[in-house]
Amino acid sequence: MRGNNRRNKRGDDRSVVILVSAAVILGIVIIAMGIQLVRLNRQGSASDDKKKIEASVDEKKGSHKEKKQEVQVTESPKPSPAVEHIRKDLDPEKPMVALTFDDGPYDKVTNRIVKVLAKHDSRATFFVVGNRVNMYADTMKNALDKGNQIATHTYDHGDLSKMSKKQIRRELKKAFRVMKKITGENPTMLRPPYGNVNDKMRKSIKLPMIYWSVDTEDWASRNKNKILKRCNSITDGDIILMHDLYPSTAQAVEKLVPKLCKKGYQLVTVEELLYYKGIKAENGKVYFSGK
Repeated sequence: MRGNNRRNKRGDDRSVVILVSAAVILGIVIIAMGIQLVRLNRQGSASDDKKKIEASVDEKKGSHKEKKQEVQVTESPKPSPAVEHIRKDLDPEKPMVALTFDDGPYDKVTNRIVKVLAKHDSRATFFVVGNRVNMYADTMKNALDKGNQIATHTYDHGDLSKMSKKQIRRELKKAFRVMKKITGENPTMLRPPYGNVNDKMRKSIKLPMIYWSVDTEDWASRNKNKILKRCNSITDGDIILMHDLYPSTAQAVEKLVPKLCKKGYQLVTVEELLYYKGIKAENGKVYFSGK
């Protein structure tokens, strides 16, 4: 009996050892599997993080490219207004003159001048007074639509030579504001009222100042024949001074335009005249003609 009991006890001990060993092995396997799962999760997380980082970097790169393109578009130079309005079909070998009109617009005169210019495929430059622009906006727009140049003669026709730099800036700023509402752009040239120019104006005004080489004195005579007589001296490159306020000026222009065209002259804007004569108009400088 004692022998049997010992054998049974040994069998029980072996079973316990086997069970413990199996439990230990199972525990090791479970721990190993747990460790592997943790590793896999970390790798997946790292991969996701990497993808997120790469996506973020790509997004930033794309955003940077878009911003760079926006900057390039914003900073790209715009064509000069002077070049935009210049006809390219003019003959530089043929004579040119520029008719210019001050103190308008005035519908009863300006529209007559624009009509005869358009009829003869000609253009002119109108130096408008800012405080008249709103009243005659349609007239000014009509002149512009027909290809004529719209420049400034200040806002109130004040004598700029007697103003301070601050007053000059204010005067021109007001003129620019009302003109831009109609034309969509700032004027590129100025005719100083009364023809008065001093060093202060040359230093402070950021526009070319346009004088004249032929003065019709239409404001004084207000006589068609006398105006035409003063135009007998016109030659290639001249800038002619008139005023689109007087019916007598319109009458003279209706005779003068076909007469000049018949003689072979091309009637152009001041911008066109200086362009074709190879003169680069600079801010603060005075120009009398295209000669």
